[in-house]
Amino acid sequence: MSSETKDVETKSTPEPSHIMTGNYVALMETNGKEFESWYYFIRHEGNEEALKHLQDQLEKIDWYIVDDLSTFDLDLDHFVSASTAKEMTKLEMNSYAFHRKFDGKLKTINFNFKKKETKDTERGNERMMCKVFDLLGYGQIEDYISDEDLDQEDLTDRETSSDSDTEDDSESESESDSEKNKKPLGKKGLPPSLDKDLPRFAKRKQRPKK
Repeated sequence: MSSETKDVETKSTPEPSHIMTGNYVALMETNGKEFESWYYFIRHEGNEEALKHLQDQLEKIDWYIVDDLSTFDLDLDHFVSASTAKEMTKLEMNSYAFHRKFDGKLKTINFNFKKKETKDTERGNERMMCKVFDLLGYGQIEDYISDEDLDQEDLTDRETSSDSDTEDDSESESESDSEKNKKPLGKKGLPPSLDKDLPRFAKRKQRPKK
C-alpha cells in the first residue's frame, strides 16, 4: 500500500475524540428479532435542535414490536455523563451488539411521514415504524452522526472478507430454484433495510449467542 493511499485512509477515518465531558442523551433501539435493546449515547451540546426534531417525529408513533422491526425511544429529559456513557459501551450483557457512544455532530433526520400516516390508524402507524426502521434499524444512526468513541479493543471481532465470501458462495450454491421464485412479501413485508448487509458496527461487534 502506497503512503498516498494510507494518507487518504487516515483522513477518511479520523481518530475518535474520546470526549469525557458534557452531557449525553440516550436513543434506545429495541429489536424484536434479537430480543435486545441497544443504547446510542449522543452528545447533547451542539445537537439540541437535531435531537428535538428527531424526538418530535418518534413521538408521532404508537410504538410496539411487530415482525422483526425495532422500536425507538429518545429521552431528552434525563442526561448521563460522558463517563457513564463510555462505561455503558463496555458492558458485556447483550449477545448481538454493544451500546455505543457518539461525540460528533448529529445531522437532521427526516422520515418524511405523510399526513395520512400520522392519523390514528394501525396501517399508517406501521408504515411510520417501517420508515424509521429503514433509516435507523440495526444501528444505522451511525449514518447521521460522526465521531464514535471506540477503543482499539472494540475492533477485535471484525468479520474477515474470506469468511464472508465463503458463506455467500455456500448460500448461493444451496439455494434452490423454488427459493429463487418465491413471491414477494405482502403488505406487512419488512422494509428494505432487512435486505441490506448488516451495518458496520454489527459486523464489527457481533458475538456468538450465549
